[in-house]
Amino acid sequence: MPGDSARQPVPMPPEAFGRADLAALMRPAVPALVDWIVREVWRAVPVYARPGSYGRVTRHGVECAVALFVDLVEDPLAPRDRLYETCRRLGAGEAREGRTLDDLQAAYRAGTRAGWRWIMRLGRRHRLSSAVMARLAEMLFGYADELARMSIRGYREAQAEPDGARPALRRRLLRLMTGPVAVTDSVLAELAAAAGWVVPREVAAVALEPPVTPAWGPEVLADVEPPHPYLLVPAPVEAGTHFGGRAAVGPPVPPAAAAHSLRWARTSLRLVAQGVLPDVPVTWCAEHLTTLWLLCDVPLADQVARHELAPLAQFPDRTRRRLGETLLSWLENGGNSEKIAVDLSVHPQTVRYRVRQLKQAFGERLENPEARFAMQAALRASALRSRGA
Repeated sequence: MPGDSARQPVPMPPEAFGRADLAALMRPAVPALVDWIVREVWRAVPVYARPGSYGRVTRHGVECAVALFVDLVEDPLAPRDRLYETCRRLGAGEAREGRTLDDLQAAYRAGTRAGWRWIMRLGRRHRLSSAVMARLAEMLFGYADELARMSIRGYREAQAEPDGARPALRRRLLRLMTGPVAVTDSVLAELAAAAGWVVPREVAAVALEPPVTPAWGPEVLADVEPPHPYLLVPAPVEAGTHFGGRAAVGPPVPPAAAAHSLRWARTSLRLVAQGVLPDVPVTWCAEHLTTLWLLCDVPLADQVARHELAPLAQFPDRTRRRLGETLLSWLENGGNSEKIAVDLSVHPQTVRYRVRQLKQAFGERLENPEARFAMQAALRASALRSRGA
């Protein structure tokens, strides 16, 4: 326990240079040293440089560690309990986030190296003897080992409390399953067992519109933090299910493809907000697969339109829009002028005139099945997007 080791004396520098004198040399430079060590830790372990709690916790830990080290230089019996508890919490936090201790250990190493470089400069500046420097080195590296051991203890204690660590493990599992890198079946099974989640045969992602009230059963993996809260639920999802606010349910997929279901669900929610899809409490992606296919990659859809509909670029904007509408109706109605006229609410003679313009512009491409398919897809995507314009 921290109290047990709090009275273990730190090796004493030679009496020729008193402890109080040495501590007095160090204290004025402590704020600058803290800043330097924090920067070195962030450079070595970028995850700790993220805005928010990671950055604050890193700085707090370094401040406590540096201040106590200087206190121990002056008084080897200075209490260590507060810092030891901080180190234990750091280790426990890594366990509850479902992470290993690799990053925290790397941070300790980076901080220790930075501290030793600072001590060496201090020694040169004040002409400290080699004996004093050797004792300071022994103190520093032994001190770093003690802090690392306390973090390991905290990590193991948290691992021994599965109920406390389980929510973070479930979030970690969810983020891995919906991240850019596919998770292997063996890794998925191991993480799911640790998180207490039964892997279903198929899953569906549910994109939610914040704010969200978290009230889900154990079969649901949830990340309800803004700005993009979402769930992963066993499939199939019952028709009529509500999620408390506007939501989009992705198509059922195998667990390894959860990221695709989430991408389609989030695209659907965006299309609802844009007015492309109907504004209903729950949007079921399976009912809008063609729309999603056409609009999931808008820049690519633009490229297809630019390539396939290039002959329309020669016309003024108003004429180009009318010819585009006529071409889409012509493709969908098999070239039947009467049906096209009804579809567009124009006279059949107007249709025949526009079709002649289209044949002059596109030529033989209108007889090519592959070209007709690509043109129809590009025109349909453009028509869908115009709904939300």
